[in-house]
Amino acid sequence: MKVKLFKNKIFLRVFGFLCLFLLPIACIYLDSIDYTEEGVNAGEETTFTLNVRVEPAEAGTNERLVVAFLAPNSWNADENTTITYTSNVDDGVQTASLVPEDNLPRNAGGLSWRAAIRNKFGVGPNVLNDMEWVVFWTDNVYDVANGERITATFNVKVKTGPENLRAKLGFLINNTGDGLSGDTARFKVMYTDCFEVKGGEGAVTDFCELHFNFAQPLASTKNDILTFKFQGDIAENDLVDENEIYLCATAYSLNGNAYELCGSDESTRMTKESTFSNTYSLSFWPAGLFNIPSSETLERIEYSFRNQDGSVELKDDNIPFTYFFKCE
Repeated sequence: MKVKLFKNKIFLRVFGFLCLFLLPIACIYLDSIDYTEEGVNAGEETTFTLNVRVEPAEAGTNERLVVAFLAPNSWNADENTTITYTSNVDDGVQTASLVPEDNLPRNAGGLSWRAAIRNKFGVGPNVLNDMEWVVFWTDNVYDVANGERITATFNVKVKTGPENLRAKLGFLINNTGDGLSGDTARFKVMYTDCFEVKGGEGAVTDFCELHFNFAQPLASTKNDILTFKFQGDIAENDLVDENEIYLCATAYSLNGNAYELCGSDESTRMTKESTFSNTYSLSFWPAGLFNIPSSETLERIEYSFRNQDGSVELKDDNIPFTYFFKCE
């Protein structure tokens, strides 16, 4: 559906005047994001409401507004997100759909919308990379006139994933006429405060803040390669003065068996990643490192970091860090 707009209004904000000098197709504003700040339970639907303004400084034809959403991978946001909107130039509730992967933004050097946004913005202020941008555009196509002032309210409804986590969710507004140029007047990106999903599976995965422990990938089986890191520069701790750091860990199976590995040999010795930091890492195959029988399925690993003789050990408030495995 194509909507034609021919209203004449005066720009009401200073940035609107800046648009006239920059001559973009439209100045875009993301005024606010409304959402449930106390978080939601795992597997529940929640809605993020985006309050948007568009102020064209040139006439444009066949334009779509683009809305991108940054979410944890475990949410499967492609399948679990719907976007609807209302505006002062439409009658009733309108819909948006996923942008086809073969549609390329004009200023992204041949990348898809999804890849270009990831390349440009990464995961925003989050500290873990296990997130994805999903990209929608309006099903309506619009012709706009110079001086038009358009307001729209977008409702991004998403079903959260099964895991407990905290993350800063991202939202980007752009249009197809601009196609991710470098002019910040033509797009807006905004992130929520730390949004919590609770009542779900496993320990809380915190995308918002760095911690002494870090595990990659966030979800794996006993047959995947797993990396544990000790990030010693996060806060003051006794281990940063040690020359060697070792992993002390116990793997637990679904059958209730425990496999402990807490020595000070090469199998548990962590490697310092840089002369200029106190980050140490150990990559390993869980089934091999813990000598897990093929008949066993791992549920979790409880672990800590220690010095060579075990006299200094770092846990989470005297409780071991925990890594949960996904179902095989």
